[in-house]
Amino acid sequence: MNTSDIIVVAFFSIIIIFSLYMYKKTSKAQKQAKEKLKENMKNKGASLSITLPHLIGLNIPENSLTSIYSCPSSYEFESNGVTFSLNKNKVTDISLKTTSEIQKQVVSSVGGAIGGAVLFGPLGAMIGGRAKTKELRTVSTCLLFTYEKNNSIDYIAFNATNNLLNSNKLMNEFKKINSTKENKRIEL
Repeated sequence: MNTSDIIVVAFFSIIIIFSLYMYKKTSKAQKQAKEKLKENMKNKGASLSITLPHLIGLNIPENSLTSIYSCPSSYEFESNGVTFSLNKNKVTDISLKTTSEIQKQVVSSVGGAIGGAVLFGPLGAMIGGRAKTKELRTVSTCLLFTYEKNNSIDYIAFNATNNLLNSNKLMNEFKKINSTKENKRIEL
């Protein structure tokens, strides 16, 4: 075994040891986070919990990660050390809504310009490299809490795109509990 082989083996050994150390460290952090979440849910008496980025409706910045707890008499929203409480009697609906956003990008083709120049000269380069419009479609899903505030309707929205399963559970829990409730009437 020569010196370069020893260096390669040592290098890969260090990478493996470092990877194992990081795996153990992150596993421990994830376990502590799960224990803290269970403890918070137990202290609040919450039946469900979900963490989503805030979009609009609370007095916190957009995209702030917010923990949402379904407590016996209220929904609690925790973010950045602040807790907001929304009485369940004021909530008129919890729903998932999708939004579609279309973005257009202008793309020029360098490869097309080179190919056009090789085959047809300067005119071919201009035609082959012309700018083309490309459309990108993004679909987002929002979790909306609609509630009564000062005899009018208001809402709180969260980005649920990456956590649809738990968002659906929260929405279905609301629908199940409120299936027998009468519709509210608000005078405008």
